[in-house]
Order: sequence, then structure tokens, then C-alpha cells
Amino acid sequence: MRASLYETIYLAVITILSLWIGLRRLSSPDFRFQERGTGWVFPFLFSIALVLWLGLRPVSYLFGDTVNYAMEYQMLGVRTVQFDWHQEWLWQWLMVGCKSLGLDVKYFFLIVEAGYVMTAFWAVKRIVPDDPMFGMLLMIASLMFFPFAVNGLRNGLACHIVLLAISYLLDDKYLTGALLCLAAFGFHRSTALPIVAVLTGIFVTRNIRIAIAFWVLSIFVSLVAGGAVSGFFASLGFDDRMSSYVMAQDMSIFSRTGFRWDFLLYSALPVVMVWYVCVNRGFSDSWYDVICTAYCICNAFWIMVIRSSYSNRFAYLSWFLYPLVIAYPLIRFPIWEDQDRKAGAAILAYAGFTVVMMLFVW
Repeated sequence: MRASLYETIYLAVITILSLWIGLRRLSSPDFRFQERGTGWVFPFLFSIALVLWLGLRPVSYLFGDTVNYAMEYQMLGVRTVQFDWHQEWLWQWLMVGCKSLGLDVKYFFLIVEAGYVMTAFWAVKRIVPDDPMFGMLLMIASLMFFPFAVNGLRNGLACHIVLLAISYLLDDKYLTGALLCLAAFGFHRSTALPIVAVLTGIFVTRNIRIAIAFWVLSIFVSLVAGGAVSGFFASLGFDDRMSSYVMAQDMSIFSRTGFRWDFLLYSALPVVMVWYVCVNRGFSDSWYDVICTAYCICNAFWIMVIRSSYSNRFAYLSWFLYPLVIAYPLIRFPIWEDQDRKAGAAILAYAGFTVVMMLFVW
């Protein structure tokens, strides 16, 4: 399949699925979410198909860093590799392991895509088992799912491993969660931010009001002292790649730098959802409190460096939680009497926004 068709097909697929699921809820007032533990077969099979389709994509500059990763893999000399424990050591192991087995680069990408998609599916199934298809659709229809499937490969893979780690940590399976966090860090060191944010939500505070207040405060900090804060993060030195996101001047990522009010508005929608559900309506549980706290903390740090050229990579450290912040209350909490209709409208608006952005804005 030609590389130029991939984005078009992706947008068509999420449009069709969104219309199917969204209109089904809008047109059926008696529709009820499926019982816990059922309804996972179709999203599982769809995820497998997505892995094959994305993983076996052609190596093309239309997919951004796919070409760079392919060149790095093809030029890799297994016998001359020196592992650098200060870099993404697990990513290095994966590349060396695949190259040692003689796998073609397309199969290397297939393995990476399997990790990216299936960890997301597994996490969704564990966190919102009542309706994993609804949760998975919000995941794949999110604004950054496709770009990080074919461009920001390591960042996307690592963040979805963190997503799976969260599902185990919330279930009090700390050893499994810790090992998954270590794996995510081994793939991309910038995941230190969401890992710390999740641990803060679990062990320090789950107060939603404090998390929202911290998020709001970050806007004022960014407006008043954004440059100084960006320089401070860059000087920490614990992650060279995060520092490059903050200080880079490559304008190929965004059309402009400066305070991105458009992306701030996009990031604010989950915060508004959290405020409405948890503060205004009083619905919450320990799982949702942690997810929301982690999102607010990670997104607040991004807001404070929002002027950076590569801030989309930094933003993804919170945006990968975006679908769960929206999906969880729609599936788990009886917020409205006609909740099924509102959930249907939400998925149509959510997917419609992604389609419009990818077609006409980016």
C-alpha cells in the first residue's frame, strides 16, 4: 500500500467506527453498556489488524522519523554496539536483538507497533473493562495516536507501557507495575515525568482540587516566567532528549512557537471534564483520581515549557492519558440520565475534532 494513503485510510476508519458506535448510542435510548468482562473480542481483533497495517507500512518520509529509525537499524553493526546505560538501553537491546536474528526492518517496526498498540489495548481492557471498544476507540481516535505510531515511535511505545503500568499499580500489583515503569524508562527516559506523576497520585495526594489548582497555576507561571522555567528544565540534565524538546529551534515540528493557546485549549478539555465530574457532580473513585492527578501534573509541566519547538513531544507525556480521562467517567459513572446519548455525542465530537485537525490544520 502506498504511504500517501495511510493517513486517509486511518481517518476513514476512525470516522466509520465513530459513526457506528456514536450513532448507535444516540439512536438507542435503551442502549446499555455491556457487562464487565464482555465485548473485548472485536477491539482485540481490530488491534491486531491495526498492528499489522501500521507495522508493515512502507519506509517513507511521509512517516517522519520512520526513515531515520530504518536507517539507524540498517546501519547497526551488532558486533560494534556499545550499550550506553545513560541512554534508552532497552531500545538498544530491542534493535540489537532483532538485528541479531536477521529480521528485516519491516519486522522490527512490526514488533514496535505490536508493543505500541497492544499495550494500549491491554491497559484499556484493564482500566475500563465495562466497554473496552469505547475506550479503545477513544484511544485510536486521539489526536496523537497516528503521529506517534509512525513518527515518535519510542515516545509512543514508552508512554503506552506506562499506561499499562498504571493499570497494574492501581490494582495494587506493584511489582508488575514497577517492572513496566522500568521498561518504559528504558525505552524513553522522558517517561520519568508521567511515572513520577502517577506515583504522586498513588502515594502522595489524590485530591482533585489540588491537581486542578496546580494546573491552573502553571498557566500563570508560563505566562510570567516561561522562558526561565524552560531553561531550568533544560539544565536539569537527567534526560538529554527532554532537554532537546525544551531548547530546540527546529521549526519543522510546529508552524510557530510562542504560547500555544490552541494546544492549551485542547489540553484544558480533560481538566474541565475532571472538574465537572469530580468537583461539580461529585463522582469519583481512587482509580480516576490517580489518572486525573497524573494528567494534570504532566500537562502542567508541559504548559510551563509550552513555547518550545518540540513541545508536541513533551505534550504527549500527558496527552497519552487524554482518552482515559474522557472515557473513564463516561463508562463508569452514572453522570446523566441520558448518558448513552451524551457518550455517543462525545465520541462523534472527539473523533470529528481529530479528523478536522489532521485534514485541515496540520
